[in-house]
Amino acid sequence: MARGGHLFSLVNLGCPKNTVDSEGILGGMALAGFQFTEDPAKADICLVNTCGFLDASRREAAGVLGELAAQRGRKGRPLLVATGCLVERIGGAPELEGFLESADARVGFAEYPRLPNICLGLLEGHAAPSRAGGYAGRELPKTYLDWLGRPRMRIGSECSAYLKIGEGCSNGCAYCSIPLIRGRRASRPPEAILKEAGELVAAGAKELNLIAQDTTAYGVDFAGEPRLAALMRKLLKMPGELWFRVMYAHPKHLTDEILEAMASDARVCPYLDLPLQHVNEKMLKRMGRGYGRKRVDEAMEQIDRWLPGAALRTTFIVGHPGEGEKEFAELLEFVEEGRFDHMGAFIWSPEPGTVSAGMLDRVPAAVAEERRGRLMEAQAKVSTARLRARKGGKTTMLLERREKDGWHGRTMAQAPEVDGETILENTKRGLRAGDFVKVKIVRTSRYDCRARLVDA
Repeated sequence: MARGGHLFSLVNLGCPKNTVDSEGILGGMALAGFQFTEDPAKADICLVNTCGFLDASRREAAGVLGELAAQRGRKGRPLLVATGCLVERIGGAPELEGFLESADARVGFAEYPRLPNICLGLLEGHAAPSRAGGYAGRELPKTYLDWLGRPRMRIGSECSAYLKIGEGCSNGCAYCSIPLIRGRRASRPPEAILKEAGELVAAGAKELNLIAQDTTAYGVDFAGEPRLAALMRKLLKMPGELWFRVMYAHPKHLTDEILEAMASDARVCPYLDLPLQHVNEKMLKRMGRGYGRKRVDEAMEQIDRWLPGAALRTTFIVGHPGEGEKEFAELLEFVEEGRFDHMGAFIWSPEPGTVSAGMLDRVPAAVAEERRGRLMEAQAKVSTARLRARKGGKTTMLLERREKDGWHGRTMAQAPEVDGETILENTKRGLRAGDFVKVKIVRTSRYDCRARLVDA
């Protein structure tokens, strides 16, 4: 049977880095002649791009695969192919094997360029390649990094795109399994990034969100120092009304040069995603973050100096081994000071193969859950207050989709997927997805805004 006669579907799980991979997979399959269907039940083969970062994400992937397997028809279709981080995670941690028991085959990052051929072989009864698993101590293969430049079939917002500038991580945080899954830091060549940026904009993207495991460390692997500022200056030569946004900025590598580049062009969102994870000196050391509380305060001062009034997002981990009430109290006080517009909080989990998993002074699960609740409650008050302070202000909004209550979109202070939205009331005809419009914020809630058009 010709490839054109095969239907395929894809379920995307995990973070924006995985979304970029899923879009590449979709593009590769379509170029190879497979026909896409949104309904897995109608597909001959279904790809599930998994996340393996935490136990909760592994359980989600296992649940999706199990549900799809239970819905198979008499002919045993769709065949289920697991791709992504969980495939690599299990390869390096066999004790997690059961999470992929419902999959008919597993395909790791190195095989993504060959994925259409692998899927065709599976449909013809051939076995999929076996996986050794994980890239601990190694970089992802060049074939994968080159594959990132292939045409993508976009999912989600047609106006906003993720631009992956690198893969892997060399920070060596004690709790983190990313280096075990995606290997050492590997920055993409600037020319490849610029080419892809141009293609995304030509296809309709009005916002480019720069992502990597650690964007601020871009270029350290090939230049010996961060080269994000140089990359941004090249991207900012692109003409047109565009937004650029920087996500996943590790405080250790945040420099004045990077912030200066961000401040140099009004199209760069005055927004920074700064994953701090903790602020207590002892806990930062236990976590292997590579900096202490002094650096946290310095980074906040740098941002205030270069991007005054910027919207800030961060993430914290509670319940890491060694976190007592004193250490948590310092973190809680830091959050209550109201520095961040948006925050995520996670409970530590003992990831196999990580340094933290071998630490004995663990925090009881109930205590960790209670701490997370207190932290989120504190941040909810901060987010509400900071958003309320924007009421009455005039700003620019990117329109993304029309719904019954008006146009939904975001301001520069709201990143896609992780932050709230802005809803434009009393809209006029003639507006389209991708338009930038001047608005006045008229109402706010905990996370979302309502706005009205401002006359030009």
